[in-house]
Amino acid sequence: MYLILAQLDFPDGAPGAAELRRALPRPAGVEHVYVDGHATSAEVVLFLALPTLAESESTARALCNAYLRVHHPTARLRTLTASVAPGTESALLGPDD
Repeated sequence: MYLILAQLDFPDGAPGAAELRRALPRPAGVEHVYVDGHATSAEVVLFLALPTLAESESTARALCNAYLRVHHPTARLRTLTASVAPGTESALLGPDD
């Protein structure tokens, strides 16, 4: 499982966290979405169960950009960072020998 943190900037004011969470697309592999909203920005944490980090990053970028394009065309995806969810390392990397 990969965690992707997307930071979104909304120059015209950010939507509420619940509204943003409901409106984000949910393609296959998106297990959970957490949103922390602020006045002009939001942090979106995506929990993705996809085979690779690259696929997870690509999916996260695509769904954030799709949301912004439809709902907030003046907003932008500022940053996208990734990590492995704690406790899932062995499932992704294999057992330690």
